[in-house]
Amino acid sequence: MKRIAIALLAGVAAVVGFGHNASAADLSWTGFYIGVHGGAAWQSTPGWNFTDPNGIFLGVNLGGSSALGAVAGLQVGYNWQFTPVWVVGAEGDFSWTSLSDHRTDALFVPVPAGSPLGGSSLAMSSNTDWLSSLRAKIGYNGLWNTLFYATGGGAIRQTEYAAQAVVTPATVSNTSFTNVKGGWVAGAGAEWMATPNILLRVEYLYYGFTNNQSASAPWFQNLAALAIPANYSWGRENIQVFRVAGSYKF
Repeated sequence: MKRIAIALLAGVAAVVGFGHNASAADLSWTGFYIGVHGGAAWQSTPGWNFTDPNGIFLGVNLGGSSALGAVAGLQVGYNWQFTPVWVVGAEGDFSWTSLSDHRTDALFVPVPAGSPLGGSSLAMSSNTDWLSSLRAKIGYNGLWNTLFYATGGGAIRQTEYAAQAVVTPATVSNTSFTNVKGGWVAGAGAEWMATPNILLRVEYLYYGFTNNQSASAPWFQNLAALAIPANYSWGRENIQVFRVAGSYKF
């Protein structure tokens, strides 16, 4: 009986040990993955500006503002677990966004308020269509099958710009164009390995696009006093994203 008990205990220990080793091997972070993400985005920009080189209108600063929207997209990457607790990787992603900012003000001439041009108007807008990034990652896998990581790299975004200055219905300056601009991104997150193939995460990313965007647009009525185009300038954009994601690891 004693021998049978010892044999049973040995068998149980062997099964438990095998299961533990298999689980540890199965839960390696090393491998390619692909997935989807979604969340909220917040865009902030300093003042936008209008200037009239003709000297007819005073310059206008449309003060700093922010816009709240949503993001959704895809990510693909590779992780390498080079020690039991440290993981490095690389990831590329693409996100569609719904970030839209629209500002308006009046145009004034530098003469008394009774001027017939005192009620002219200015409108400027920007709409960010998408964001994309290529980032490096480094993380610590020391707790609850969860990877706590920092990430950073390069980013690009596409934004649609538009502006219109109205003097009278017959005298209008307007412009619209689409611009793709590069920048940088940095952030952090936590990713849980729910199964050997399913990864779930929460993540924060900060995008910086540091250069202003500017454009000139002619006045559509050929008045000698307005022969020089009006100038528009949009301030640099900073975008913050909080998102959740799910990935399948191969």
